[in-house]
Amino acid sequence: MGPEITQESEQLSPETRMLAAIGYLPMLFFIPLIVRPRERFCYFHGIQSLILLGFFAIFWIGVFIIDLLFGKILGNVILFGVVFRITAWIIHYLTGSAVSLLYLILIIYCFVQAAAGQLWQIPVIGSYAWRVYLSQNNR
Repeated sequence: MGPEITQESEQLSPETRMLAAIGYLPMLFFIPLIVRPRERFCYFHGIQSLILLGFFAIFWIGVFIIDLLFGKILGNVILFGVVFRITAWIIHYLTGSAVSLLYLILIIYCFVQAAAGQLWQIPVIGSYAWRVYLSQNNR
């Protein structure tokens, strides 16, 4: 966790908090990065949102590759095709739905935290955001 970025919510303007919160809406991560690039609070939330969206996109690309490989290609194998199709269905629909629900919950929670002026770090993803934030500030 980075103590140099922690700020009291009273020190942050409502505009700063709302910009950071808007950055968590899907595909709007760039707004806090462009509007307030030097504001530490906005920059961290924008980067964290970008990394969260990137992980989510990589997950779905992987799901579609597995679905193509197991469901469409290996699903046509005689005798074992049914097993591959069931596996593809489980990965695509059940796992995909669970991860999508988790993504939605994280977006809502991070939006609320940023709007309240809190610097909440998503486990694992937040550490990557800190690395980007610190590497940007060391230039």
